[in-house]
Amino acid sequence: MIRFSGASFKEKSLIKKVEKACFKHLGQDNFFMIDLTVVDEETIHELNKEARGVDRVTDVLSFPSFERLSLPVSYDGFHVKDMDGKRVFLGSIMICRKRAEEQAAEYGHSFERELGFLACHGFLHILGFDHIEPDDEKIMIGHQKAVMDMVGLKRQ
Repeated sequence: MIRFSGASFKEKSLIKKVEKACFKHLGQDNFFMIDLTVVDEETIHELNKEARGVDRVTDVLSFPSFERLSLPVSYDGFHVKDMDGKRVFLGSIMICRKRAEEQAAEYGHSFERELGFLACHGFLHILGFDHIEPDDEKIMIGHQKAVMDMVGLKRQ
């Protein structure tokens, strides 16, 4: 389940579709709560500077609640302090709408494709995937491609 802030109805619908495909692709039951906020450049710039020490605008930031999950995980594998009664809080994702619009134009595809990709990227990060090491990057890219293909947002 996603708690949205700053997203339009159309953006919410697209992101929910990507979330569902991501969990299906990974074979993971979705008993999670995720906060996802669509923000402006100033907000994401400040968050990037504060959280990562990077003094610039970025497209997406992820703040996972857990360091690394070994998927698939079960609800019973979490401590009661990680739950709100029904769901486990997985983390937060911030997406910069203006950067998504700019990147869509730069890459020559739709805003929807870019927004979906950034959401997918954020979901994978809060599920424990990363792209720092080349082998990990290959894995993450493979998952991103599969999810984006599932929702019909293939790269042109």
